[in-house]
Amino acid sequence: MGYYTMVLKKSQVKFIFYFAIIFVMSFLLLYSAGLVPESIKPDQGDSLRTLWDKAQKKAVTNQLSQSAVTAEEPVRIVIEKINVDATIANPNTTNVATLDEYLKQGAVRYPGSGLLGFGNMFIFAHSTGLTVVHNQAYKTFNGLKDLKAGDIVKVFSGTKLYQYKIKTVRLADSSEVLVQFDNSRNMITLSTCNTFGAKTERYVVEADYLP
Repeated sequence: MGYYTMVLKKSQVKFIFYFAIIFVMSFLLLYSAGLVPESIKPDQGDSLRTLWDKAQKKAVTNQLSQSAVTAEEPVRIVIEKINVDATIANPNTTNVATLDEYLKQGAVRYPGSGLLGFGNMFIFAHSTGLTVVHNQAYKTFNGLKDLKAGDIVKVFSGTKLYQYKIKTVRLADSSEVLVQFDNSRNMITLSTCNTFGAKTERYVVEADYLP
């Protein structure tokens, strides 16, 4: 009985082996003849190189998703060149009245913009041409216009320092699209009003993240 069982198993293994070979050969012949249904055809461009590229893209996507989860909110900004040292609020609403209230306390990160080291983080604050003001928060971004390419902006989370190197400083109208909140570039955008110009004018500073 044991011998019969052993022979049967050997026969089954042979059958499966030969069946697999016949199946693969049949599939290749049908595929070359154009008789394989589209639903089960492999992608035309899926060479080894293509599959590798897809794997790399998936890995990058997963890494970006993980970064979005672990990225930190800013709590303090320091720009030594123009004596800026202010707290940063992180409201969860774009209500104008609410944002105005936060601006009375210091700088504000616009809700939905990037986080530290990830995406385009937009931070704005008041500035004034008055020498004496009751609320010092109205002077938070005084001197922003005096920054130059190459200057360093330091932003702190609750545990870490992040540094950004300024690329451009420009004067723009508030009607322009100042900031694009995408993740294609890790950077920071700073903005404040032009106290000696038109009410709609804004100074805009763009700086790249230094990993």
